[in-house]
Amino acid sequence: MLESPAVPIVDQVAPPKVRLWSIAGSSAFRKFWLGTSLSLFGDFFNYIAMAWLVLQLTGSSLALGAVLTVQAVPRALLMLVGGAIADRISARLTMSGSMALRVLCAAPLALLVLTNHVAMWEVYILSAVFGIVGAFFYPAHGAVLPSIVAREQLEPANAVMNITRQTSVIIGPAVAGLMVAAVGSGWAFATDAVCFAVGTLVILWLPASGGIAHAKGGGSGLVRQIRDGIGYAWSDTGIRVMLLMIAAVDFSAGGALEVGLPTLAHGRFDAGASGLGILFGAFGLGATAGAAVAGVVKRPTRMGWLIVAVCGWLGAGIVLTGLVPSLPPAATVMAISGIATGVINTYGVSWLQRRTDPTMQGRVMSLVMLASVGLVPISLAVSGAIAEVNPTLLFVIAGGLILAATAGAAASRTVRAL
Repeated sequence: MLESPAVPIVDQVAPPKVRLWSIAGSSAFRKFWLGTSLSLFGDFFNYIAMAWLVLQLTGSSLALGAVLTVQAVPRALLMLVGGAIADRISARLTMSGSMALRVLCAAPLALLVLTNHVAMWEVYILSAVFGIVGAFFYPAHGAVLPSIVAREQLEPANAVMNITRQTSVIIGPAVAGLMVAAVGSGWAFATDAVCFAVGTLVILWLPASGGIAHAKGGGSGLVRQIRDGIGYAWSDTGIRVMLLMIAAVDFSAGGALEVGLPTLAHGRFDAGASGLGILFGAFGLGATAGAAVAGVVKRPTRMGWLIVAVCGWLGAGIVLTGLVPSLPPAATVMAISGIATGVINTYGVSWLQRRTDPTMQGRVMSLVMLASVGLVPISLAVSGAIAEVNPTLLFVIAGGLILAATAGAAASRTVRAL
């Protein structure tokens, strides 16, 4: 095994105290925040409009699942390519280019819907293109931030982005749903196009930064760059541990939350859709609180113990969610568990960005995204089968897997030393 790159000396000393609001003074961050916010709202308008359109055209949940799958598969398959491109030509240009392509897809779809000429084959094609574009957007988005803010500002910057993301989860679908109900899905697709068009211009307004062609003279092919990115991440013990823990936690928790929570809300809690909304809302509020705390409390000097603590916290919360008898305690547990995700999504991502070589940011972020979503389809299928037998068993197994991964990390001297 290759030796891990040395951690920069700035990360081995006591980290400076940060302030969440200090990042507001950065003009580049304000532009990044605005462009990202527009893309988030555009995503929700697209999702709600797409779901409603497919159900209107077919009346089939199976067709809706197929459309979402057609979008998810190319996004996962091309994620590593997207990360390599972000490093090759710059994350800013990759992010803005993918947003511009989104406009070129959403605008024609809006026109087709508004003129009542849309057909399902067109929906499938454009959904696949949305997935391809997303494969380039997400790694580039994760790689932009370290190039526009100072190292000591990564925690407050990521905290603000996480808070914005959670807020958009609450507001975005509600606004999009009201628009679809009032004027139809065509105008929602048009709004999606406008959000991404303006967002593209805002991201292009960011300071330019060179890709690896400038940093290392270029010359290597795309496949070689992807292979180099994987080798770089795997040879660094800290990055490797983080990727493995992300994969273990998201595989286990993803199915429990997306399949198990609706099952509990509908069955044991007899709370209906409103109860499900309360559970997800509680989790989102907890994540927002965790991100806010991480944005104002100085980062830990040892990331290994934070990984152990947060994953153990989340694993225990998932087990407990499956055991409680009613909605109020379940919502409370979900809120407390959400705090853990807000904390690690702020500290953990900042730590990865700070640790990663600038010329590898896009590829490492693509691996992070792949670890997070790559196994989710399998998780959902397995979780559905288990929940059909016993939803409590699903939460116990999912939480138990996370706790087992946590115990393995805690037993590793290498992890504890991170």
